[in-house]
Amino acid sequence: MALATSLVACTDDRKNAADALDKEVMQIHDEVMPKMGKVLTYRKRINNKIDSCRTQACKDSLQPISYALSKADEDMMQWMRNFERPEGLDTAEAYLTVQKQEIEKVSALVEEGLEKAAYILGE
Repeated sequence: MALATSLVACTDDRKNAADALDKEVMQIHDEVMPKMGKVLTYRKRINNKIDSCRTQACKDSLQPISYALSKADEDMMQWMRNFERPEGLDTAEAYLTVQKQEIEKVSALVEEGLEKAAYILGE
């Protein structure tokens, strides 16, 4: 009987850990997602500035910002397409740990791109 109780407790702990990780992953996603409209708006405005540049140096200074915003958008879309909630406890924690790391990377790309664009756009 003690072994059965011990196994149930272990399973409950693993499920609770997986549920907590899932909530963390979704919280990060939910914080980043509303910023994606701004990413697209800033990218369009930066691209318009690139189009109006008169020198290659001007274009060269703005291209990395446009690229950073594009990468942030692409990485977010790819993460969302690929994310699937795991069904079994055996893989849930490992999978969600990786997903948390991935969405944190996306979040950092979004923040970095928005900061650089806002600086260039004077906002």
